[in-house]
Amino acid sequence: MNLKMAHILSQDRNVSEGWTTSIHCSYYAVFQYMKYILAEKSAEQISYDEQNSHSGEDSHKYILNQIKNRINNVNDARDISDSVKNLKQLRKLADYQTKTFTQEESLDCKAKAEAIITKLANLFKS
Repeated sequence: MNLKMAHILSQDRNVSEGWTTSIHCSYYAVFQYMKYILAEKSAEQISYDEQNSHSGEDSHKYILNQIKNRINNVNDARDISDSVKNLKQLRKLADYQTKTFTQEESLDCKAKAEAIITKLANLFKS
């Protein structure tokens, strides 16, 4: 759903506010997919309730660390981690700063989110 909204928001050439909002959607599409992997696809599953019980700490960092710990190839784990962290930084700029993103940046973030999700899907095939 978040990736679909990122797509919709990034398409309107006349509404620049949507481009910035789409950054948020792209990041959360990846975050929600990582939670899904941990609950449904990982050999060592973590229920959604257990994942949500870490709200007192940085839950996003916790989820990413759990994903990294389940990737056997160190280069793949680093690539995923770096990509997610980069997307998260952009999301923070979109949510908490005054930066206005361009349509090109919006579409680039959506493409990055799709690439991360595709790589995760390949790494966690059932």
